[in-house]
Amino acid sequence: MSLSGSELARITREGDDLVLVFAVAQVRPEQVQRFGQGDDTAYLAGVVWRLLGATAVGAEPAPEGLWGRLADSELRVAGEGRARVAFDLPGTLAGPLTLSLCTALGTVWTLRAQGLEVVLPDAGVPRPSLAC
Repeated sequence: MSLSGSELARITREGDDLVLVFAVAQVRPEQVQRFGQGDDTAYLAGVVWRLLGATAVGAEPAPEGLWGRLADSELRVAGEGRARVAFDLPGTLAGPLTLSLCTALGTVWTLRAQGLEVVLPDAGVPRPSLAC
């Protein structure tokens, strides 16, 4: 999954956790299926991220105000030398970790969490982009 190009649908707080639901997540399937002129990018609806023990760094914008296409977003895991901009699905990551989300409209939100659980939709099938 790639953060940049994915779209957030909503964010909710459940106890100490933040739950991010993606309208679509930009993915590259293991079995490459060409969707046009050599592009193997696809989109998967309904991917859910649960940030365990999440806290905001600095001022926390209202989660309902953070939605839409992501750009220049990254995930940093303690002990790793560089930020992740893409990773395998589904999965879990042990923290501590820092997630920086930046929407295409310029809203930036940085979170710290103790871990991340990524859940795929039950019947999710990656689909090609229909954008012109």
